[in-house]
Amino acid sequence: MSIDERRPLLESSDEGQDGHDLDPNSDPDNPRLWPATYKWAVIALLASMGFVVTFTCTSVVPLANHIIRDLDKDNSSKSASVLLVTIWELGEAAGPLFLAPLSEVFGRYPVVNTANVLFISATILAALCQSASVFISARALTGLAVAANVLNPAIVGDLMVPDQRGFAMSVVMMAPLLGGAAGPIIGSVVAGSLGWRQVIWTSVALAGICEVMFLTCFRETCHMVILRRKAKKLQREFANASPTAALPTCENNEGLNSIWESALRPVAILSGSGVLMILCLFSGVAFAFAYVLCVTLPDILEAVYRQPLAVQGPAFLSYTVGLGFSVILCNRLSSDCL
Repeated sequence: MSIDERRPLLESSDEGQDGHDLDPNSDPDNPRLWPATYKWAVIALLASMGFVVTFTCTSVVPLANHIIRDLDKDNSSKSASVLLVTIWELGEAAGPLFLAPLSEVFGRYPVVNTANVLFISATILAALCQSASVFISARALTGLAVAANVLNPAIVGDLMVPDQRGFAMSVVMMAPLLGGAAGPIIGSVVAGSLGWRQVIWTSVALAGICEVMFLTCFRETCHMVILRRKAKKLQREFANASPTAALPTCENNEGLNSIWESALRPVAILSGSGVLMILCLFSGVAFAFAYVLCVTLPDILEAVYRQPLAVQGPAFLSYTVGLGFSVILCNRLSSDCL
């Protein structure tokens, strides 16, 4: 079934059922009415986790050959080191198909925290593993559990009105770029002096700090989930006191059918939108070139230019600088369009 490219792909999530809605002017449960300081604190927290995620992904890129040689000894191979770097994206590509829809059924808060705990657990597994196969499997799990890169834009949309989203989106998009720049540099320096396992433990510590902040400071932002909870609360409060009163309906949106429909929604949207297909193809090609660079540059620096491990990381900085200019340019252009 085709989708009109001129219409929004998803209906507004602010609309409740049977006329009940989050009041855009006075409802304290409306995330867009929360204090500006709290909203920007949440955005800073999202950006911090985005930094940690990309730092974890890229910090082992210049170390891949050394990790495989250390774990597999005489059985090490180039294909294993390539898989160590690229398997992350396989998990990260599969994760959004489940994390984003589940966040609309159960809420952002439980999905984000569950994914973060899984991310930390898989990173700990990578730090403790004694074989390359286990390390690669742990990397796939960490990519699968990346909630930051998947849900950050949606949470920004929950918090901000459209004309305020440009700068907020730039912040949460710039943080992963900074993590991508810092990861190879810090990773190569730390690995050269303390060993590659200390690089992984650094990621565990940073992710753990962010998760504590998520558990204590983050609140539910998904408008649909907030509305369903308010409807359930009203039903409990007034069911006995006024059995004939007209109450907001509260459908069971946590059943298997709803979860399945939510999981299929991205596929339906993608298959019905030519624009999204083109953007996905472009992103796939761009990521392919990026990972060709990631898996070949360390070999070139080591074999051709005889560069030690500690100075290989800064070579990845130029790629991040280009991405940073792109984000700034997109922010300016998107603000002008709005």
